[in-house]
Amino acid sequence: MNKYFVWLMTCLLCVFSLASSADSTPMRKVVVDVKVAKNLLPADAELWTLYVYAAKPNTRLPLSNYKGKLSELPKTITLTESMYLLPHLTLKQAEEVVVIAKATKSKNPHEKSNKDLIAFSLPLSFDAGNEIKTSIEIVERDSLSKIKKDN
Repeated sequence: MNKYFVWLMTCLLCVFSLASSADSTPMRKVVVDVKVAKNLLPADAELWTLYVYAAKPNTRLPLSNYKGKLSELPKTITLTESMYLLPHLTLKQAEEVVVIAKATKSKNPHEKSNKDLIAFSLPLSFDAGNEIKTSIEIVERDSLSKIKKDN
C-alpha cells in the first residue's frame, strides 16, 4: 500500500507541476526607487511605517504592496503580482498603475493624518512589457483637505 501511495503522490505532483508551468506569462512587476526629501525626514523615522503600493489610477486600493520603515529610505522596492492583498485584485488585472508611497506613525494604514508623508507617481503603463521602472520622492504631507477630496 505504501508503494501505491508514493506513486499516487508522484503523479499528483507531476500534474500540479505541469499546470503551474502552463501559464508561462512572465509575472508583472514595478521596480520603484523611493526616497524622501531631507527636510521632511523626521528624527524618529524608525518609528514611522512606510507603505509603497501600486494601484489603478484614481484609486488607493493596492494591487501590490510593500510595508517597511521610513528609515530604510532611500531604497529600491520591487512590487510583484504575488504581493497582493486580495487575490482578484493584482497587477495582472491592470494595464495602467500609479505608485503611491505613504509614511505614517499610525499602526492603521487606513487612518489619515495631516502629518503623514505621501508621494504619487504619474500613471504608468504595462504596454511596453511586464516590468515598469520608476522613481518617486516623498516631498509633501498628506493634507487633510486633499484627503477629503479623495473620499
